[in-house]
Amino acid sequence: DWAMIGVKICLECLKLITEDCTDSDFNAKISTSRRNDILLGLNEMSSCILPPIFELLSTQYGQVNAAKSTLQQMNAYLASNGRNPSQMTPEEQVQYQQQIDKRDVAGAIVADVLGTLEKFCQSMPLDWMFNLDNQQKGIDFISALLHLLQEDTANIQVLSVACLQQLSMRKLEQDQWFRIISSLPSALFQASNAAAKRAAERGLPSPHCLEMLVEQLEFHKSVSKMGSMLISAHLAHITTDKDIASGCGPKFEAVSTYLRLLSEMMSHQSGVICGDQMNTWIGLLRDPAIVRTNVVTPHIANVLVAYMTHIVRIRWEDVWDQNHSYASLIEASWDDEEEYEEWLGNLRSKATQLFRSIGATEPEISVTVVHSKLRNLMAAHSNGEPRDHLNTENNELTVKSTACCEFEGITQPLDNILHGLPSWAMDNGSYDEKRNKVRATIRPLLAEIASMIVNWNPNDVWLKFRRTTLLEALKHYWKYEATTLPSGVDSLLVYLNATDNPPKETPSMDVVGLRKKVGVSLVAVSKIVPDLLVPWLSQLSDRAKALLTSGGLSPINEMHLYEFLSCVATAVDNPLDRSNFIADVLSNAIRSIETAEVQNAIASVDGLLSFMGISQVAADPSCVTNEEFVKKVTTDFSVMFSSLNQLLSVGKRCQEAAKKRPNGGLPVQNFGALSGESLQHFPDEGPVNINDLAINDPFVPLWPRLLPTLIRVLDATLRVWHPERQESLLRNNIQRYALAISDDEAYLATKQENSVGGVFGKGGTAGSIVSGWDRRSTNLTPKWSGWFNELRNNC
Repeated sequence: DWAMIGVKICLECLKLITEDCTDSDFNAKISTSRRNDILLGLNEMSSCILPPIFELLSTQYGQVNAAKSTLQQMNAYLASNGRNPSQMTPEEQVQYQQQIDKRDVAGAIVADVLGTLEKFCQSMPLDWMFNLDNQQKGIDFISALLHLLQEDTANIQVLSVACLQQLSMRKLEQDQWFRIISSLPSALFQASNAAAKRAAERGLPSPHCLEMLVEQLEFHKSVSKMGSMLISAHLAHITTDKDIASGCGPKFEAVSTYLRLLSEMMSHQSGVICGDQMNTWIGLLRDPAIVRTNVVTPHIANVLVAYMTHIVRIRWEDVWDQNHSYASLIEASWDDEEEYEEWLGNLRSKATQLFRSIGATEPEISVTVVHSKLRNLMAAHSNGEPRDHLNTENNELTVKSTACCEFEGITQPLDNILHGLPSWAMDNGSYDEKRNKVRATIRPLLAEIASMIVNWNPNDVWLKFRRTTLLEALKHYWKYEATTLPSGVDSLLVYLNATDNPPKETPSMDVVGLRKKVGVSLVAVSKIVPDLLVPWLSQLSDRAKALLTSGGLSPINEMHLYEFLSCVATAVDNPLDRSNFIADVLSNAIRSIETAEVQNAIASVDGLLSFMGISQVAADPSCVTNEEFVKKVTTDFSVMFSSLNQLLSVGKRCQEAAKKRPNGGLPVQNFGALSGESLQHFPDEGPVNINDLAINDPFVPLWPRLLPTLIRVLDATLRVWHPERQESLLRNNIQRYALAISDDEAYLATKQENSVGGVFGKGGTAGSIVSGWDRRSTNLTPKWSGWFNELRNNC
């Protein structure tokens, strides 16, 4: 025992010396020259240090194995006599415990040795681990580390992986790197067999049963992280090797086998394994030289399926209630729901690039996989099956229902894969035989995907929401094949006026969310394929007018509808037709701000204060909470501001489209001879005719009509802050809140994280400015500051 204490002290000293002399944290404690002298001395004495350490490692590991073998024999003896360890005699218990102690003591020494070796792998010369002379003498640390991956005593296998990970993060020579990746698959296969043997000894059905997965999670995580690091830190060894580049030979086979190992690891039921490999697969797919070798292609399907599986959100309530089939594994993978949500957010963020890269490099595989996944989802959940986690009020699905979670998981892969597909995979160009064959394969699959989504007609609000996101994803496909585009856009326009089931006087938050998403999706589609919607512009305009006159759209829905139409209008070829259509689209908004009521309100500061219900407070302070008065003022302001917001939104879309035109949005002189490039002149000074500007931007002809109103609104708004006005407002206990910051500004000033749920969430600032009241309340006081902000920013 005393000898072992001395060994442990010696190992700890070597570990600390190595760390102190190489870690930058100790720069101030030990001079550079002294550190270098110590490191040189250690390197010179390595032939005296490494052999005893290796001998100690071998001896102690031998004792671990011997003790375990004896314990197995004891267990077999007890079993042959129909007994178990709890039925041993006192003498047998003593002998049994002695073997356990022997195993644990020897295992602890092995763990200490590995702790020291980890520092050596991190900081000392690579020759310490890879020296050929030492290997010829039987001192082969790499083989030892690989062999120890089998041993679970004292966490030895995890510590072995830690040593290999330190090596993987260093700049290995090609022969050193190739030795590890060619040996690691067989070593892990042996480790898997050892785990299967341990499971059998304990009477467990399989090494992949839940109990074993939980026990080995730390090992699996560390192996996945180390294995991916070994590739991502040494991509150059793949790209520069001629044998690998040729797509055949032993090195190619070894790398391919290693990548198969990594891809198979991703079938693990814990998503953290996938997360650790994300950067590696992105790096492989973004390197053209590696993609050309086809060393990655055989494993793409496994990678894609794994990420599409783990990107589906886990219901944490099922984990709490132990209803999830892998609840204990999930609890071991993440501390709580907050940590899981953070991990899922990071995974989805990184997966965007991965899915696009897969779509760009392997269009046939990616489309085939996503087609199969979507077809299975439609078969299993298109009507909301199994209809769990229902809304008790109307028996409809909620965001936590299984069907909703599953369809949410397919949206991001579909959107990014379609976005990443190369143009040759979908257009009608002439290409080589290989590309033509791939295109002939995926076109029918893409057509079926579009047909499944467009023809799907769910009844539940949340399934309509999921269908909306899938329809939006098809915008990348519609660029090349617009057969289903009219039906898809028509479905979105129908959802823009969606209602509850049964209908309610005030739409539920779920319906409001659906309408907002539909509006955003309409704009997104129109920005990608505006030219393809131009033939239906008349029908779209009539449909929009019908929706606007129905009275069921919220201001933000109306804004999205105007944006949608303006995006389509910018694709009209004739500039005069574009301008006329934009003027027609915005005619209601312009008429709203030109009404006598609005014009009187913005003609002076007094008019604006009266319009917003501020002046009336001086005579009747109770009017700010009068329901009828609050409703009238709020409605009047909403009409004016919505009109201004619609003008701003359409104007921005027109400007964005103008910048994308061949002349970059600059005014073109001599439009009659536009086809002759030599006659085009871009003036840098002097007056420009408004008709020349309108050639690019159809919104420009409206400026003479709009500018006077906008200037008056802005002037009246800013004059509220003149000293004489401030003095008057600040004297009144209620009117003074018109000059205060809003709840939203207070929220931004606190720099809260999104996890608090925003202004109205837990930790939000709603009701903090006007104590107990917020902008959702039937009270004008907390609304004023936000209204002034909106007017200033929009105008």
